[in-house]
Amino acid sequence: MSRTRLRLDLPADSWLGEASRSAPDASLRVTGTVAGDEGDVTGLAATGIGRVEAVEALRDHDRVDGVEVVGEGEAETVARVAAPPPSYVAAARRAGVPIESPVEVTDGRATLAVVDDRERLSSFGHRLAAAGATVESTGTDEPTPVLTETQRDLVRAAVEAGYYDSPRECTLTELAADRDIAKSTCSETLHRAEGQVLRRFVEKGPPFDADGPGSGSGLPGPGASTDEPDEESEGEGDAPRGAERTGVPVTEP
Repeated sequence: MSRTRLRLDLPADSWLGEASRSAPDASLRVTGTVAGDEGDVTGLAATGIGRVEAVEALRDHDRVDGVEVVGEGEAETVARVAAPPPSYVAAARRAGVPIESPVEVTDGRATLAVVDDRERLSSFGHRLAAAGATVESTGTDEPTPVLTETQRDLVRAAVEAGYYDSPRECTLTELAADRDIAKSTCSETLHRAEGQVLRRFVEKGPPFDADGPGSGSGLPGPGASTDEPDEESEGEGDAPRGAERTGVPVTEP
């Protein structure tokens, strides 16, 4: 599992993309989208010298049902927007990929971060492309460590002491005493660490570090073809038309 940062050029007929492009000097910080009894609602904050124009563009868009300003400051306008979910939200929902908040949108381009495994990220990328978004990866953070720092230190000490040698050169009691911890704590920590390593081995196979198989964002590479979405996914989110299928180019940082 890894954290991947993406930049999306929102589809041309996205209400969020159109409003942002009409006010390129504004920045829209989307804090989240929720589904209510009367439809989806997106919370956002507009900043920059074009924030008034951005809010007016949202109000004038034919796919936006309503805009309610819930906060006004010297440098920021906070609004509640009743409209279909942005296309990246709809794609994330169907792929089961959580999106970190906030999402920054400027001049039709959204910057966001997602955390998930390769398979779900690939599905997310395919759905974004099918909705008409152009996707660019700006980098993948280090994968979630297999072991905690405490587990790593104890496992390293156990290996160095010969606990895993055959025949064993160090007993559990001796290892616990050397680390100045209770025998039960030592046993439980090693057991959890061994379980984590074995699970990762089974899931990915060797090697299972950051450079091994299964690492990376999981998004399609340059020129990669996308799977045909099912009928349900056609026109989902704020880009209603049947957008042309596009690849999801990924550029390495």
